[in-house]
Amino acid sequence: MNQDKYDHIPVAPEQCVIGFGTTLVVAPHADDESLGCGGVISLLRKYGQIVYILLLSDGTLSHPNSKAYPPEKLRDLREKELLAAAEIMRVPPENIIFCRYPDRNVPAKHTEGFDGAVKNIAKMLEIINPQSIFVPWRRDPHPDHQAAFQIIQATKISETKIYEYPIWLEELGVAGDEPTQAESTPFRLNISQVLHQKQEAIAQHRSQITDLISDDPEGFRLSQNMLSRFDIPYETFFIAK
Repeated sequence: MNQDKYDHIPVAPEQCVIGFGTTLVVAPHADDESLGCGGVISLLRKYGQIVYILLLSDGTLSHPNSKAYPPEKLRDLREKELLAAAEIMRVPPENIIFCRYPDRNVPAKHTEGFDGAVKNIAKMLEIINPQSIFVPWRRDPHPDHQAAFQIIQATKISETKIYEYPIWLEELGVAGDEPTQAESTPFRLNISQVLHQKQEAIAQHRSQITDLISDDPEGFRLSQNMLSRFDIPYETFFIAK
């Protein structure tokens, strides 16, 4: 996703988040909530809105060969990092929901477990009753991100506004992945006053941005180039037409 493509879109003032109401942020992996929505989450809490974070995957494939952090320990670490990030963004721990679907195997449409995932998450949504949901862009180039959108789309929530956020679109997107004018409208939000909060939240995901887990040479780590894409004073979302 080329940010310049959206430079002509006015940046909405931070106060507009008051109209978002109770909000659910769907994160396929621990760190997506901070990277894609750290600004909007911080602003929602600044203006007293209720925020929930739904973490879909267990995150255990970021360092699959680590002996120091076998799957269960890595899962617990990543969940603790999310809780630390949420605390910085002032989301209480009781508003964090852990689904623990297998990393890179979050149930997608036409796969085993999809209907069950939709049913379970639909029940959660009935309880939370969000007015707004933030979920990864439908063609964000990662299977778990696309599955997240498909699950939310299948819940058929009425009177709930869906905002789609990109994570890997600019880094890994190919022709056909970007939103078209026919299917969505880009929306940019001014997060300049809480950008420091967003960056501090991202920094809590040390397993993903540092050498904290040092015994897996093939382990995942966000590059500085990738991180710089999220160190800007606005966040871009897509609203389906």
